[in-house]
Formats: sequence, structure tokens, C-alpha cells
Amino acid sequence: MHEFYLVKKTQSQGDDFFQYFYRNKDKYKDIIVDYITLDVKVYEYIYDSLTWIPCKNPAFPGNPKQVGMNEIGITLFDEDSASSLISIFTAWRDLFKNGPNVIQKLIYFHEYSDEDLLSFNRDNTIENFEKVIYLAKQLSSGKYYLYHCGI
Repeated sequence: MHEFYLVKKTQSQGDDFFQYFYRNKDKYKDIIVDYITLDVKVYEYIYDSLTWIPCKNPAFPGNPKQVGMNEIGITLFDEDSASSLISIFTAWRDLFKNGPNVIQKLIYFHEYSDEDLLSFNRDNTIENFEKVIYLAKQLSSGKYYLYHCGI
């Protein structure tokens, strides 16, 4: 599961704050504004486009800037990430509106089973994408971070 937390910016958030945020998230309920999860299967389906999003990596000292969401681990998005997040998730949302109720992607092997298929519900996925778009729009104000924790 990939979890996203919309978090208020505060003056007490030093360089290492987000490195340990996930472990202590219950302690910070007062600054968590919103939350959403994306299924791993959906994340894998759209992963290539997620590597284009500017972000920060709180796993390293100083939260260095990078491009691309961490598949395993943590990623931090701010106002510099907002337009890319909005554009990419809007594009996927609009594309999926044209898809079947159950979206599947075959993982190509010579022999495969149903477990080798990435399969997920279109309408639930579209709802989640709309929520990510909403959260990303909040980033534009500069008052929030979007904290991502993968698998």
C-alpha cells in the first residue's frame, strides 16, 4: 500500500522531521490534514510517470531534491511538486474514464496465472486519483507537504 498524508508546514519541522514521521505519525495527528492510500497494483501500473515528479527525499540529510517518487520508502512533495502531481494524476484519471470497469495489465511471461495480472477497479481508482489531485492542489499554497510512504 502507498500512503499519502497532507501535513501542515510548521516551524518545528527540521531536516530530520520527515525521516521519522511515519514511525511517529500518531503523535502528529494535529498537523495531519488529510490521508489517502493507493493500491500497490495501481501504483505499479502508473509508476513510470511518477518518476517525473519533482520532490524531496527525507531519507537523506537535508531532504535533497530529486525527481521521482520512491517506490519503497518515503517521498516528500511541496509546492514545487504540485503542478506535476496535478497534471499526471489528471491525465491518468481522464484516461481511465475510457477504460473497462476492471482494469488489467498482463505481466508477460510464457506461462502465467491470474496472480500475474495487475487488476483493479476503475471507479475506485478514479476516485483515488481525484483525491490525490485535490491534495496536490493544496500544496500550491505553500502551507502543506504531501508525505508519501511506499510499501
